[in-house]
Amino acid sequence: MFEARLPQSHIFKKILEAVKDLLTEATFDCSDSGIQLQAMDNSHVSLVSLNLRSDGFDKYRCDRNLSMGINLAR
Repeated sequence: MFEARLPQSHIFKKILEAVKDLLTEATFDCSDSGIQLQAMDNSHVSLVSLNLRSDGFDKYRCDRNLSMGINLAR
């Protein structure tokens, strides 16, 4: 089971808005320590590295490692 709740939900929206200019797709790796993203932009110039630690969430639960793919293109 995976569950993550931020104290202020707009934070995750702002994160997605920031990386969508660089990435068209992102794969978030979820584990018991938090959510990580590491990806190159489309032109292979910039590296996006993001780490959201589990203690930054109001409620966080990840029983097994999983990957979440998100299409950021609109």
